[in-house]
Amino acid sequence: MMKAAVIRSVGNLELCEVEKPVIGEGEALIRVEYIGICGTDVHVLNGHHATAVYPLIPGHEFVGKLDEIKGEGAERFQPGDTVVAQELITCGSCDACAKGEDNVCRNLKIIGVHADGGFAQYVKVKTRKMYRVPDGVDLRLAALTEPLAVAVHDVRRSGLQVGETALVVGGGPIGMLIAIVARAAGARKVVISEVNDFRRNFAAEMGFGVVNPLDPDADAQLRKLSENRGFDASFEAAGVESAITACVEHTKNTGTVVVIAIAPKAYPVSTSKIFAKELTLRGVRIHSQYNFMGAIDLLGSGMINDSLRKLISKVYSLDDIVAAFDCAQNGKDCFKVLVKVD
Repeated sequence: MMKAAVIRSVGNLELCEVEKPVIGEGEALIRVEYIGICGTDVHVLNGHHATAVYPLIPGHEFVGKLDEIKGEGAERFQPGDTVVAQELITCGSCDACAKGEDNVCRNLKIIGVHADGGFAQYVKVKTRKMYRVPDGVDLRLAALTEPLAVAVHDVRRSGLQVGETALVVGGGPIGMLIAIVARAAGARKVVISEVNDFRRNFAAEMGFGVVNPLDPDADAQLRKLSENRGFDASFEAAGVESAITACVEHTKNTGTVVVIAIAPKAYPVSTSKIFAKELTLRGVRIHSQYNFMGAIDLLGSGMINDSLRKLISKVYSLDDIVAAFDCAQNGKDCFKVLVKVD
């Protein structure tokens, strides 16, 4: 048996004893050390994820020690290795998987949404999705591998080049990670548009340009910050109509608008401006396995780890899982909430 946080039904999260997972061929068992709370976990708890199954152990942003492994890939690891794993369960045989675009697998399932996840003492993963954490990387930072992979995926898909400029609309955890990765990728200027005072002030302290989209002169501020040229790439990470409107408006001719947030409903977009400015409008979903590897390599380099460390606002124990979710869901003065699994 093991201790786990289980969503019994929508809105009903409880800590209880459940059976420890049993692995098969090509699978590994990880003893979880730290796990982050993601917006997806909150959506699943509140019944806002259309395909989630209940009862369910949520959680996909985990790091831990390898406990057991079977079959393919076992020769690459030793029990006790510090490891992370991509949460995507993919078929490996559809067109998308064959092209290395496993994040849009036709048969995609996700640990913590469609299969039990990491808010537990142990989590089962596919060996082909598991990687060793580079030596010297703080376990708390390693727990950020998955959301960092999202940012790596988004920035790479934007085509952002060294010396270019970026606008991030929505300064939550993913938006902030995108800004950090964009700067590391060589952007000479990164601007974050965010309504929350705490997040906006935090972004300014991190050295990013900031704008409050509720200011009457927000558009004028963005034009000034882009030197009246528009931004080379913009990232819509807020999921509201004004965000996609701002991205289309303030991306320069032939630039790229990257749509990250999952909007609750369809929003109108000015196709005439997309046409006139010859914009590229690109959707992104989660991250590919290649970009998950990229996030691990970036952590191992240490080049952004000081910035990542500042994103960790609070750490709870698994015994305080309900309080941890409340903080992640309602806290206006925090970014990443981690849970330490004892």
